[in-house]
Amino acid sequence: MKRSPRRGIYKVVRVFGVSVFLLLLLSSLGWVYRSSFLTGSLKVEIARQGSIDHLQTVAAVFANEETLLKAPGAGTPEFLVQEGERVRKGDLIARIHSGGVALGQENAASAHDLYTSSGGIVFSAIDGLETYLTPENLLAMDVGKILQPTQGLSATQEAQESPPSQSSESVAAGKVIGKIVNNLKPTVAVLKVETKGYEVGKSVKLIINDQNYSAKILRLLDDPHGLVVQFNQYINGTSQKRLQDISLVQRPSVSGVLVPKSSLWNKGEELGVYVVKEGAIQYRKVKILDQNDQFICVENLPHGIPVITNPRMGIDGLIMNIKNVSQS
Repeated sequence: MKRSPRRGIYKVVRVFGVSVFLLLLLSSLGWVYRSSFLTGSLKVEIARQGSIDHLQTVAAVFANEETLLKAPGAGTPEFLVQEGERVRKGDLIARIHSGGVALGQENAASAHDLYTSSGGIVFSAIDGLETYLTPENLLAMDVGKILQPTQGLSATQEAQESPPSQSSESVAAGKVIGKIVNNLKPTVAVLKVETKGYEVGKSVKLIINDQNYSAKILRLLDDPHGLVVQFNQYINGTSQKRLQDISLVQRPSVSGVLVPKSSLWNKGEELGVYVVKEGAIQYRKVKILDQNDQFICVENLPHGIPVITNPRMGIDGLIMNIKNVSQS
């Protein structure tokens, strides 16, 4: 009995179809395995909106207009205002209690009232620098000599002497028991920085305790190297902490999308990064706006997209499961 030629053709087609299916299946499994193997060591980080700041940390020494408070008589001082309270000229701010002997009395107590000679903020802590670390002296005198008492101190070591303002310890007449800082006069400071590129009359931008300030350059110093600057206002905290490390803005910030510097990849003459979109790795050309040691600020990249931070050749088009890879 002869076999039908058509049946033989059908059999060949079935075998060929099954072979092609198996080949495609194996190829797909191989591609998935290859993608998983090649992407397993890749790291990703989410691109985020931000800015590149160009800041230099500098040591600053601050000076304000300060008036010493002296006990009008011997005795125990009692402040009648709170530390850091703003007072006006002529206000009663302290009383010196003294004990003594009077006619017809075995014990007699008296008090000496202390009134302010100027308005400002009252502090009981002094550091001994009030009389010569002044704005006027920083503008006219040898700054190197004025700053000598501060040479052994750092921004974290500065110490202030606290008089016995609310204790039972007695003071002699004329003893300094505190100070008043004129907060209506602008703060002056010495910035210890190289003076190249700076000019008298120009302004600098500064960041102090996360607050932005502008200050005008009044003097260039050779010894020590630095700038004498005047702010537009009194800077809170500078009368208690004269020495501080602050940030000098070297040039304006640049805003954009931030990605790690390690993610940058050259592809021919283009600069770009590898991103993960819809589970696949894609190359994106970017325009670099600015950079620092760690990040680059770019255009042409959406906020929130995953970026490969350790790119290499041969990853374009690979499938990547973000959940199964390490994130920087």
